This record gives sequence, structure tokens and C-alpha cells, in this order.
Amino acid sequence: DYGKAVDNIKMYVKRVFITDDFEEMMPKYLSFVKGVVDSDDLPLNVSRETLQQNKLLRVIKKKLVRKALDMLKKMSEEDYKKFYNEFGTNVKLGVMEDHSNRNRLAKLLRWQSSRMRGDDLSA
Repeated sequence: DYGKAVDNIKMYVKRVFITDDFEEMMPKYLSFVKGVVDSDDLPLNVSRETLQQNKLLRVIKKKLVRKALDMLKKMSEEDYKKFYNEFGTNVKLGVMEDHSNRNRLAKLLRWQSSRMRGDDLSA
């Protein structure tokens, strides 16, 4: 499902639904993330096209990506192992695609090693 267009992020301004059709809100490698963004700082009475060009929206996107990566980093080892089995490919592709967050993503990578037993992965 990588790269498939999904509308998992809902955008609200002052608790008024604006859209869920922001393709660029989250990068492709984080397409599995679902959530709601509610901003008091965005203008409410402008078109969606104008809203997509807003500088504040770029800041929101950057914060969303960092928040998602921080949440992954804070997961317990057991939960992260389950997550990585499901979405490890997305993390690996994110390292290649997202140059600004490459170091954060690299810390999330896991590999199989001959020193590990069973299905354990090394960091």
C-alpha cells in the first residue's frame, strides 16, 4: 500500500471541518498515520487552494512528521517490534525520501543479525 493516496489526516480550523484531502500533509512513508489537526491560526474564510499555500501549513506538516517520529521512538520495544514487522518498509523508504528527518528515521531502523536469536532485530 506504499504510496497509495489515503486521507488519514482531517484538517479543522477553529473546530470547523475544512478538508481531509491534503495529499502533502504527511509524507508517503507515514501514510499509515491517522489523526486530526485543529488550528486556530489558519484563516477560515479562504479557499482550500489558498490554504494549501499557507506558510503555517508547512510548519504544521513539519511538526506532524516530527510528532509521529517521536511517538514511534517512545514506543515500548515489544510494541515497536510489532509495528516494525508491519511498517518497517515504510521506515526504510522514509530514510531515502525524507532528507530533513533522515537521522531520526535511521534511529528507528532494525536489521536481522546472525548474533540475534530467532526473529529478534538489532538496532
